[in-house]
Amino acid sequence: MLSTLKKDAFLRHYAIYFSWSMVVAALNYFFYPILSRMLSPSDFGDVQVFISLITQAGILFGAFTIVAVNITANTVENPADKAGVAVNERNAILTELQRICFWIVCVVSVVLLGGATHLKTFLNLSSVYPLLGLIAVLSLTTNATFRNAFLQGTSKFFELSMSGLVSSAGRIIFAVLLVWLGLTSTGAIAGLVLAQAAVLYYLFMRTRSQLDLNSRANIHVLEKGVIKNELLYGLLVIFATGLVTFLYTSDVLIVKHLFDPHVAGLYSGISAIAKIVFFLLSPVVAVLFASIKIKNTSSENHKIMLKSLGISAALGIFVLLIFYVFNDITVKVLLGGNYLGSAYLLPKVGLIMLLSSLVNIFVYYFLALRRFFLIGLSFFGVLLAVVLLMVKHGSIDAILNDLLVSAAILIVLLTFFYVKDHISSHTSLQ
Repeated sequence: MLSTLKKDAFLRHYAIYFSWSMVVAALNYFFYPILSRMLSPSDFGDVQVFISLITQAGILFGAFTIVAVNITANTVENPADKAGVAVNERNAILTELQRICFWIVCVVSVVLLGGATHLKTFLNLSSVYPLLGLIAVLSLTTNATFRNAFLQGTSKFFELSMSGLVSSAGRIIFAVLLVWLGLTSTGAIAGLVLAQAAVLYYLFMRTRSQLDLNSRANIHVLEKGVIKNELLYGLLVIFATGLVTFLYTSDVLIVKHLFDPHVAGLYSGISAIAKIVFFLLSPVVAVLFASIKIKNTSSENHKIMLKSLGISAALGIFVLLIFYVFNDITVKVLLGGNYLGSAYLLPKVGLIMLLSSLVNIFVYYFLALRRFFLIGLSFFGVLLAVVLLMVKHGSIDAILNDLLVSAAILIVLLTFFYVKDHISSHTSLQ
């Protein structure tokens, strides 16, 4: 077993990232049972909406992250090597992308400030503080995005894991302390902002000697049209990751909009537990994306993909079985007795998260290979879910069924494109 890990780079990187990610995940979910016992269901619901909004906004940062990881993973030390980009060129591209990201965040922040009152009403929030906290997190995340991507693209998975550890520990320390001081949901939101500030500081200290994001450096590469190409790729990423984000986060926002704050708060707790499945499998996706390369042979990429699907299916089904058999115990231990009335929903929400994770693996595989058909497929996937939700949304069960059907159809379509792509690659080699 150990000799296999040493020889197989994918499994070795996965083992490192998975091990530390489990520590991070444990801290993340330790955060929920503490907070759910310190806050009322409605206040807890506000915090969950704040976290969901951050995740939705993460579509933007996810796009820049994936572009940055792809560029970094294909960086070559020898400038004469045409198989990738040189270090100076990489730094220049990332610098300009960071500048573009910063201005987009500025525009989004202005829109959020202008529409804060309307969003507060639409989401049934008790105050505008979740929206103000969102603006603060967006600002802090701009620089952190590219430094995190650099660590992933260079396969520094231990350092990348430590970034997650800082975030998780910061959540518990800052948010719980401020709630304990009597600031309720506002304190929890402020604590999450402080945790993001701590992450940025850590990333800066770890990457400052290797990654130059000086806005004045080597911008002559813009003359080559590189930035335009990467922005087109970024558009592809926004559509594809937007689809995945919609699948695994929209449930909380939809329920928050359609049902009263107490019911929505109870559901948000169940959804938070179910997301264990998605985040448990996220290390697979991170290692997969850094390992799939355009310069690889079709056979090499295929082997990595099969390992990713196998690991994800095994882990996901195991956790899902726990949700089915022990849903009451799981909810009581992690959230407390107030949430037991909604425990029956856990298996179904967990299944949505498993299917969303499998969609995520296919999406990142095709993103690594820059397959632009994902734009049309992503638009179709979101449109399908929206139509189903418009037709039937009278109960939480109905909403979950709509998301299940959408995810299942997407997996069938993505499997078809994967098989077609694999067959085409083998045919072209013959």
